[in-house]
Amino acid sequence: MPGAMVIIPHEVWLRIFELVDSTAALRCVVLACRKFYNLGTEALVRHISWRSTEIAMNHLDFWERNPSKAYFVRSVYFALSPNNESADNYPRIFGCIQSFSRLEHMKLAFGSLPDVLYPTLQRLPSLTHLELQSCVIPPLPPFYPYSFPSTDTPEPIQLTKLTLSKMRCFTVSFASYLPNLSAFETDSIGIQLPVDISAQLSSLSLTLHGAIGDIQPRLDVVLLRMPALVHLDVSIATFGHQAQQTTATVSQHPSPILPMLRTLSAPWPVAGHLLPGAPALTHLRVASPIPKPSDAVWLLERLQGGGSPLRGVALYLHTWDDEVLLAAVRCLSDCEMLGIVYQRGGPSDEFLFDLGIQHLPLMNTLHTLRLFALPPVEPIRIPTPRFVWDANTGEASVMEDWFVDDDDNSTAASSDSDPEAAAAEAEAKKEEEAQEARVQTEKTVTLRECVHAWTRYNPLLKRVQLGREGEKRTWAKGKRLGDGRGWETDEDEDTDAVWPHSYAAAD
Repeated sequence: MPGAMVIIPHEVWLRIFELVDSTAALRCVVLACRKFYNLGTEALVRHISWRSTEIAMNHLDFWERNPSKAYFVRSVYFALSPNNESADNYPRIFGCIQSFSRLEHMKLAFGSLPDVLYPTLQRLPSLTHLELQSCVIPPLPPFYPYSFPSTDTPEPIQLTKLTLSKMRCFTVSFASYLPNLSAFETDSIGIQLPVDISAQLSSLSLTLHGAIGDIQPRLDVVLLRMPALVHLDVSIATFGHQAQQTTATVSQHPSPILPMLRTLSAPWPVAGHLLPGAPALTHLRVASPIPKPSDAVWLLERLQGGGSPLRGVALYLHTWDDEVLLAAVRCLSDCEMLGIVYQRGGPSDEFLFDLGIQHLPLMNTLHTLRLFALPPVEPIRIPTPRFVWDANTGEASVMEDWFVDDDDNSTAASSDSDPEAAAAEAEAKKEEEAQEARVQTEKTVTLRECVHAWTRYNPLLKRVQLGREGEKRTWAKGKRLGDGRGWETDEDEDTDAVWPHSYAAAD
């Protein structure tokens, strides 16, 4: 219809263009007509990625010809030259970035940052998030910020969030000129901010590398300088979803006092150590396996004697134990969201049935319950190199296909030598998978029946997830319907949207 494009508002077209994943496809769309060019170009330039200085220089001509398009840019990623081969081009590139008056997020990676970084930050009034990765921060020039000729009346840097990762320096002196900084993210506990800036932070995200027991005392020193923290997220670098298990115990040293802390996500035993100093805590997430069920029960009993009632709790158990969940029901009567993740074991069907009828009704405000096991991880197998002996030279060389492991080779050999055996093996494997699918389906039906049986006893419970993370057919999910109609199952709903992985986020 010719009039369809006239009827549809510009905001709808912009939203449609934003949903196009392929940049190449969007470039083709904007060539369809003048209207699509004017609207689609905004979506194309909203997020800029310059993965090298050469790419950035190639794009500068476009921005010089179309200065009005700079208004649409919201984020920029620029990878500098690691060895500063193209440092002479940085003033022109950063001069272009200064024209992005509505820029909100800027990420700079690799190499040494030029001095022009500081006036650039001053001239971006909408910039709220600066991310630096593997960079060398230049020292502040003398008499900053008045040292730059064009800054007669310097504007304060408006950053509210600073992210540093894989940095080559440990003192961030320019942070003294960030009066609005409230959130800080880093992967090094050794990076230091000025004392006055640390005291005003409300959010800290820290990714640590190493043993938890060695880091805990250093973490206390860092937190003592941040009494205004509201959100704290401490994580240990892991491989996949297998979090690091520790045998460390809760420190007996006094906990740092964090009177305004509301959300805490930390590994065990850091979470247990910080609890006494956080009387206003409302959301807690233990991000690494608690080694013993008795430790989890101790943690829950400690929560019961806290200040404000907890609204959300997520625990990570090494081994499932029914007593942990019963302790949670007993100690968290005012909890609204409860999640328990476990690596080994699991609750029985009988326990789950009794849980919703006898125990969950004691939690008066619970509306979300999540109990699931992490999927098993296949062990990493290092293949055995295969060597070929050369009788003429007396040397051995590695075969080109040595990456094929022993099990794959033996299977391939047996298949080639006996086709009937290979067919029988494939049929047996297919039948085994079918049998496993039937068992999982029966388990899902049982879990769903269990959830439906809870309806009369838990009027406020709206979301339930039981089963195994990563295997959809083993889940029993439901949402409560109005007018007393019971529950319906969310078959095709996006799991990430319904079940956020972090229960530590406050409303």
